[in-house]
Amino acid sequence: MRARAVRLTSMTAPDSWSHYASPRHAMRRLLISCHGAGEQSGQLRPFSRRALPTRGLVYISEGRGTYEEYEPRGLRVPVEGPAVIWLTPGVPHGYGPDAGGWSEHWILFEGEQFVAFEASGLGGRLRPVQTLARPVDEAETIFGELRDAVAAVGPRSEIAASVATQRFLLAVLDAIDPADGDGDGASIVDLVARGAARSLSVADRAAEVGLTSRDLGEAVRAATGLTVNDFVIEVRLARAQALLAETGLDVGQIAARVGYDDAAYFSRIFSRRTGVSPSAFRRQQARAQSD
Repeated sequence: MRARAVRLTSMTAPDSWSHYASPRHAMRRLLISCHGAGEQSGQLRPFSRRALPTRGLVYISEGRGTYEEYEPRGLRVPVEGPAVIWLTPGVPHGYGPDAGGWSEHWILFEGEQFVAFEASGLGGRLRPVQTLARPVDEAETIFGELRDAVAAVGPRSEIAASVATQRFLLAVLDAIDPADGDGDGASIVDLVARGAARSLSVADRAAEVGLTSRDLGEAVRAATGLTVNDFVIEVRLARAQALLAETGLDVGQIAARVGYDDAAYFSRIFSRRTGVSPSAFRRQQARAQSD
């Protein structure tokens, strides 16, 4: 059975719901495909050490709580609605509200097209919690469409779920906190990420974006939960993983492209942070692509 529906009931959230689906391969290849969606509110039980096979977003319309990741990254970030938690495939994480509860809407999705939304200002692996300036417009309407589309069966419903998912992503873009970006629409963390391959001190990176070292550190930690140096390392390793998976460049060439003159040092950092060597990571990706 391609789709199943789960109806949740509680005194705090009588209208809570969640639907799951398995879109066809063509949909996953050509569109942003929706694999599930739902809404819950109240004093919800937190997730702990969960890893997803797809991307995910959790829109917190109101309430407070915490998002955290475990080894090897290790971070804990406060969440206060309106905000979005961005979930990355394979990353062990946890999140949940404080004692006051919260209201959450969530979508599981995948698709290379999400890169365009990230480039426009949405969060992701490097910015798992993103504060919004205001609640997302038409969130209830869009989630009503998702509830119907994901629960149905067939290519038309899969396309409808994809369209609704993209509408919500666009609505989140419209609701992003203006303080999260500069005049060109690029956030402080995006500007730091662009220069991650360059060998700069924190003071130099701060000067480039017009901040003091302390202000830059506070801005990066608020957006990502990381120090500036750890954020730069995460950016470099994310780019290295893409190059390992998608190109035939050798490890030394990749190390140089992402900011490391010493290939051996790069390999040690890569192994310590990801749990596998660069060559092992490339072999894993090659097997995944051949399936």
